[in-house]
Amino acid sequence: MKFTTIASSLALAFLSVTSAHMAISNPPGQAGPWSTDPQDNVHAWIGYEGKPFPCGGYKKGPVTTYKAGEVIPVRFWNFEVTDYTKFPPPAGLSQARHGGGACEFSLSYDGGKTFHVIGQYTKTCPDLYYEWPVTIPANAPACTDSDMCLFAFSWTAYNVDQFYHHCANVMIEAADNTEQKNLPELTMTVVDVAQLGEKVDMHAAGDTLNTKSTGPNKTEQALNENGYFFCGGGAGKHGLDLGLALP
Repeated sequence: MKFTTIASSLALAFLSVTSAHMAISNPPGQAGPWSTDPQDNVHAWIGYEGKPFPCGGYKKGPVTTYKAGEVIPVRFWNFEVTDYTKFPPPAGLSQARHGGGACEFSLSYDGGKTFHVIGQYTKTCPDLYYEWPVTIPANAPACTDSDMCLFAFSWTAYNVDQFYHHCANVMIEAADNTEQKNLPELTMTVVDVAQLGEKVDMHAAGDTLNTKSTGPNKTEQALNENGYFFCGGGAGKHGLDLGLALP
């Protein structure tokens, strides 16, 4: 299916020199071309032309329902992708990966006041040409208010002072056979956000590639799929080493 809706046409009209940055398309994030309120800066970093934290300050987007324990094959998108329903996208698209960096995936149950990490990838993330599996914790509590329940992608880049944050509205169905239902303890990392008084020159270890990467590290993918970030699991409050450092 090509862009045929009014919203999609508007999104294409916004194509600009900043079109190569990243947003999430699976789950469908707020303000993308699949939404009723597409925005031209949806793929840009927090602080770009006043873009606020959290999530960019966008209106509610499409709602996706997940079950606790389900694996989300996260996908990325930018304005170079002319058909977001097909994966992988055509070869040779611009990405502006900024040498890769550290990606975190988090859940918020309070509309973005707090974020609990459920997945991390380092160095090679993000990339349009790969899926980045992230598991909803098997013991995650139910979240039935799609205005308050968010799935978030955050990215600390390698070779630029830019922190990206994009959210999707979701609902979570709890597992019936799990007695203790808790969110992971690890809190989402936030850097380079002057609005919050965060230091604005923090970088993450990257792969130094600005086009296509080598995709998810196999060890990290297994950790993300197999429960490393569940409450009480191996991640605890520390998670993976994101390699954050001053330049």
